[in-house]
Amino acid sequence: MAWQPTPYTVPLLVAAAASFAFTVYAVGNRSRGGRALLWSFVGVAGTAGVWALGYAAQLSAPALGPTLFFNRFVWLGFAGLAVAWPAFAFAYVDRAAWLGRRQLPLLLAVPAAVGVAVLTVGAEPLFYVDPVLVDAGGYRVLSYTPTPALLGFVGYTYAVNLFTFVVLGSAAVSRDGVFRRQAVVLFAAGVAPMALGAAGILGVVGPERGVVDFTPIAFGATSALLAWLVFRYRLLDVSPIARDAVFANLSDAVVVCDADGRVVDRNDPAEALFPDADLGVAVGEAFDDVPAVADAVTGEDAAEEFRVTLDGGGAPQFLTVDIHDITGPRTARGGTVLLFRDVTERETLQRRYRALIEKSPNVIAVCGEDGLVRYVSPSIERLIGHRPNDIEGRPVIDLVHPEDRREAQHAFERAFGSAEPQSLTHRIARDDGSYRRFETVIERLFEDAREVVITATDVTEPWRYEQRLQVLNRVLRHDLKNDTNVIGGYADLLRDHVDEEGDPYLDVIDRKVRTLTHLSDQAREIDVALHSDAARTEIDLAELVARLCESLESSYPHATVSVTVPESAVVAADELLESAVRNVLENAIVHNDGDDPHVEATVASDGDRLRVDVADDGPGIPPVERTVFSEARETALEHASGLGLWLVHWIITESGGDIEIATREPTGTVVRMWLPRADGEPE
Repeated sequence: MAWQPTPYTVPLLVAAAASFAFTVYAVGNRSRGGRALLWSFVGVAGTAGVWALGYAAQLSAPALGPTLFFNRFVWLGFAGLAVAWPAFAFAYVDRAAWLGRRQLPLLLAVPAAVGVAVLTVGAEPLFYVDPVLVDAGGYRVLSYTPTPALLGFVGYTYAVNLFTFVVLGSAAVSRDGVFRRQAVVLFAAGVAPMALGAAGILGVVGPERGVVDFTPIAFGATSALLAWLVFRYRLLDVSPIARDAVFANLSDAVVVCDADGRVVDRNDPAEALFPDADLGVAVGEAFDDVPAVADAVTGEDAAEEFRVTLDGGGAPQFLTVDIHDITGPRTARGGTVLLFRDVTERETLQRRYRALIEKSPNVIAVCGEDGLVRYVSPSIERLIGHRPNDIEGRPVIDLVHPEDRREAQHAFERAFGSAEPQSLTHRIARDDGSYRRFETVIERLFEDAREVVITATDVTEPWRYEQRLQVLNRVLRHDLKNDTNVIGGYADLLRDHVDEEGDPYLDVIDRKVRTLTHLSDQAREIDVALHSDAARTEIDLAELVARLCESLESSYPHATVSVTVPESAVVAADELLESAVRNVLENAIVHNDGDDPHVEATVASDGDRLRVDVADDGPGIPPVERTVFSEARETALEHASGLGLWLVHWIITESGGDIEIATREPTGTVVRMWLPRADGEPE
């Protein structure tokens, strides 16, 4: 039998070959992708190949008999594609429910009936009336009158195809990234053959109206589109199953690689992090800035989780990388999923905490219940000369002075049984055998942890300074006062043994003795003020000032003291407030060089606080004395003449108040003290 050449034979054979090639490729890679997606794709490619090959044979047959014989294969391919194409579209958009046991028979019913009828009865009585071969410009083609069955089946396939186009179009609109591009290309691949076939039926293309079916001829173009999808967008490697709910909406970056180490999918966060990770790109190129990621994908012994750092030219970005293999029932490894989680904030905080600990002036250690040091900060080498590696793993009690170990051990044990921190002062051995004194706090690391954190502060120098101050204070308060009392006693005895010319000298001795005695008393009060842990208490300023002024008049009868106070003026202040007010009142008279000193004491309301004013007409307080309130310090060249103002300053500030010294015209000083009202005290 001689075959007739036609201009459509070669395009049809190319389309058939491409379709069968896709069928073989898909079957050979059946372990990849979803099962429904892959086998429906095999059905689309295989039935399209049967349709194209059968139509090429039909057009090339020289007689009506062979033409009708090969036409049966055309209808078998057409009927098969009428099932495979919608099944593929439904599988692609994850409409597996539409391919269930109840729905699939409905989809198969009409095409299966057509296939059985064509094989048993033939297309001539079923679809064609009076089929003949007619000339189409140098070759002969089949011409016929369509039957109602033909029109009905074609209408059915058009309706099914239109529905699949709606499904694919919706996917193209609703999805993004690679899956939007996949859906657009699939939409075009489905529409092109149908549109070209309709154009041939209407006579828009071809030799004459309806004599050539251009639908299978378009399969060559759709095969190119499918090749682009399969090899460029990895259609069979990964599909958009549940992607909208799980993959695309993840805040973490996700990259999917196939078994060959090529990128087959990524979400938007991954695209922002790794702009070079385009689809189809090898992981070595995709993660050129972080080669550890590429090594994890291609290496056999790659870690399942590790960290990488991205340097985008600004602040570094820290990521954790989780590696998950994609496995299937027929392959040990079908690909890799890379999950990138941004831990920049956490890493930054950890680095800051680590820097704070490492640069801390304290020794910070973590110990377990066994008493062994599990971590110690690097500051231990700077403070006591021991290297952290030499201390970790040793009993923490080893470094404590033997005389302090019992107390330290008890504090260590109490820390595990109490939520309250345990504090103690003890000595710790240096690497040279000497000891430093530390104040240590021991507390549980976490509520449910069996570890404690130990914070040790070196107080050797402050402790030595405190010792010296205590010695000096004892000398000032005790020994000096005793010696001044002895001097005063001997001066009184001398009055009976000296003439009148010696009395002024004895008076000077008496004044200096009283000054030194007063200085010793003030030192005692300052010591009490500095070391007192007493809480604030409610004190009636009106009663206090009135009582102190009355006592002042008795002690200094040559002075004039006036008092103006309300009925009540209750403040919340330190219990030593009386000492501060008394010092201010006494200074107003003691340092007044006039014969008739005047002192005015006033208690008044001043906003949300109460104010005590003590005014005098003396010479005023020298500027050097007022630095107590501006600098709170003494130097060798700025030595205050007394301790009274220091005492007043410390007590008022400890009470939450303020103090101010102002000059009074024409002469004198006003000392103002503000104190907070007690709760409930009316303004």
